[in-house]
Amino acid sequence: MDKKKAIAAGHICLDITPAFKSKEEKSIKDLFRPGQLIAMDAAKVSLGGSVSNTGIGMKRLGADVELMGMVGNDAFGQMVLNELEKYDISPDSMIVRDGVGTSYSVILAPAGIDRIFLHCSGANDTFTLDDIDLEKVKGANLFHFGYPPIMRSMYVNDGEELVKMMKKVKEAGVATSMDLAAVDEASEAGKVDWHHVLERVMPYIDIFVPSVEELCYMLDKERFREWQER
Repeated sequence: MDKKKAIAAGHICLDITPAFKSKEEKSIKDLFRPGQLIAMDAAKVSLGGSVSNTGIGMKRLGADVELMGMVGNDAFGQMVLNELEKYDISPDSMIVRDGVGTSYSVILAPAGIDRIFLHCSGANDTFTLDDIDLEKVKGANLFHFGYPPIMRSMYVNDGEELVKMMKKVKEAGVATSMDLAAVDEASEAGKVDWHHVLERVMPYIDIFVPSVEELCYMLDKERFREWQER
């Protein structure tokens, strides 16, 4: 019997997590004061984004997985490719693009405070259907796409590119799944009518795995804001 194959496509980034020396819990206004120097331990550098989180996770569980993500031709991009090689994932499956920076997140996790993500989408913003190797997709059993809310090409024009891509994959007879990410209300993505985008793309999605907060933000912003207040 042929081994089933999965494609993990979409958002990939480099996660940089500075480690706070102090374990004392402080309010955020006391912790981050202008002009203050905060003693830190060594930062942890790891892969982030749906392509690595889902793709590597499936690979470690024994699945045959192909990664389709995009990085820039820069130092961060090389670090991403080096990390992927640790999992026996060939850099050849990734897209390396000149003229764009590799996506990165700085993750601040001081004691007693929920994590804060400082995120740059970088190369992910330029990712489109044309970057997908459709011949490889046609040979797969599952196509998983992650984090369109932080990939500009996927949410502009009412998600036209996202809908076009998922429709194309679905028409190829491949099972599809999609994951979301949190939206920064102050950003361009925060002005998108996500309810409408989901209405357009859901006919081409077999498995949908957002968090309850992500979905609530897109379908009922008033309730989402109430949750935030609580």
